[in-house]
Amino acid sequence: MLDVMVTLEKHRKLNLQKQIHLNKKRELRGRCFILASGPSILRQDLTLLKGEDVIAVSHVHRHSDISIIKPKYHVLAPFHSPFKFEDAKKYFDDFRRAYSPDAVEIFLGNAPYEYSFERFLETTDLYNEFKFKKIDYSNSSQLDESNYNDLSVWDLDARPFECRTVIYSAIQIAWKFGYKEVYLLGCDHDYILNLERVGNHRFYSDSAGISDKEHLAGFDLEKWFYEYYMRWKQYRLMKTFLNGHGVSIYNATEGGMLDIFPRVKYENLFEKNY
Repeated sequence: MLDVMVTLEKHRKLNLQKQIHLNKKRELRGRCFILASGPSILRQDLTLLKGEDVIAVSHVHRHSDISIIKPKYHVLAPFHSPFKFEDAKKYFDDFRRAYSPDAVEIFLGNAPYEYSFERFLETTDLYNEFKFKKIDYSNSSQLDESNYNDLSVWDLDARPFECRTVIYSAIQIAWKFGYKEVYLLGCDHDYILNLERVGNHRFYSDSAGISDKEHLAGFDLEKWFYEYYMRWKQYRLMKTFLNGHGVSIYNATEGGMLDIFPRVKYENLFEKNY
């Protein structure tokens, strides 16, 4: 196993503990699925993920099959404006309904924002049953051609590269825990095809949970072009790094625009014949 990340002790005064290094040698193991919340997952049978190692992100815990999927890990990107503490509370209340606290590790991206998850957890002891782990992005740098092959920026206990989308965090976690095959699901990345659906780029409607309509409404076409350029470039660098270390990453999303990673048919990854 690898070194364990900083743990967020869940009481009013957080005790941030540096964890021990269990094993300096990184050993590869099996496969995992990164399950994102794009609308495409409504067209896929997620019950096939039963018994698989799943890294869920963002709002996936709202899926009706979450009790069957039982993600091993769940990761949230750093919480920032325009989201407030009441939105963070919705996340954690939903976690309580969706997850058994002893069956999932929850990773919280953290940066020094006014309404960060860390600051929220300092205000309450309502979620003591969960063991949260912090990924500290407060001093992160953008992943680029000068640093993508530097092991230090892949070290989640140190100074990992900046989280432009929560999928980055999930990929970093997959690397950390030694998976040799990584499959992406629900990574549609096709917002730019219809900017008018600004509040409807996930598998559920905004009325069912936290709305990011206000956040996404601030993206004009120029900003989206820049965002897509950066994501595509950084995904390419991640792929190059991972492949160079014996890790294969594939896109099992049904549809979507992400063409950096080789495409695979989701259903063909399981023993059941289709």
